[in-house]
Amino acid sequence: MNSPTLSSRNLAEPVPSASGGQGAPSGTPLVRVLHLSDIHCGHPFVGAHVDGALALARAGGWNAIVVSGDFSQRAREREFRQARELLDALRTFAPVLTVPGNHDTAWWHAPFGVGDASRLHTGYRAWINEDIEPVLRVPGLSIVGLNSSWGMLSAALTWYPRDWRVKGGLTDAQLDRAAAQLAESPADDLRLLVVHHNVVRGNLSRRWGMKRPQLMLDRIAALNVDVVCTGHDHEERVEVVERRTGRFVISAANTLSRRMRGRRASALNIIEATATDVTVSAWTFLDGAFIAGPARATMPRSHAGT
Repeated sequence: MNSPTLSSRNLAEPVPSASGGQGAPSGTPLVRVLHLSDIHCGHPFVGAHVDGALALARAGGWNAIVVSGDFSQRAREREFRQARELLDALRTFAPVLTVPGNHDTAWWHAPFGVGDASRLHTGYRAWINEDIEPVLRVPGLSIVGLNSSWGMLSAALTWYPRDWRVKGGLTDAQLDRAAAQLAESPADDLRLLVVHHNVVRGNLSRRWGMKRPQLMLDRIAALNVDVVCTGHDHEERVEVVERRTGRFVISAANTLSRRMRGRRASALNIIEATATDVTVSAWTFLDGAFIAGPARATMPRSHAGT
């Protein structure tokens, strides 16, 4: 459907299980996470895509659901209210972790740091989550969310006007806090970091999502995470990232809106972990449903059981 509301009919219909077949890793998954991003409620919203994501969520077996930002298009209350309806539906299937995106950030309240920076995420806090850097722990899984959406504050500001309001960033304090939170996780937990901005350079956009991108990659790899969930670039991306400080699988989810890059199909990602490996697969929207696509990456869980 293409209406700006969610379909109660689709919430009730049974669908085949999302596990098994082309998108499932070898072995029995112990942990399964559904990763969505960039809903863009407002003009770009596509109801059929969101209904397809809800159908997949309803298939069950998820330990958690991650939504990595850009719930709104213009950070307006009516857009956040619509996104909240989606989140309420997702929470009936599994615990949900969210982080804000740049479109959820009211940068105009503090351009170049002038104004009231405390109002940047007022709408997001009111309708999506009061906590912009949540931590979710369920058996076998630890997820740490960080806010990379700073509007036009120094944490994300560069000298290039094209980056203003769009670029993301993480501070040293944020990364240090994430390291401490992840260090508290049980040794055999699957560990996820969630930020909005893409931490690898876009294949289609050719743009980095983060300020200080090479340093960010090294710092993130040193966190000892298995998977880094991002959005922002509107291009599905799954691959193993190798750095001198460590490695992780990138789960960059495409958008569920009309803002797909390069006329690609809408897509979301599925993360599945066995006792020894973690696999991320991109699922694309085709004929009214999300199906497993060819993009897939697997990495050994080097710290599992240590």
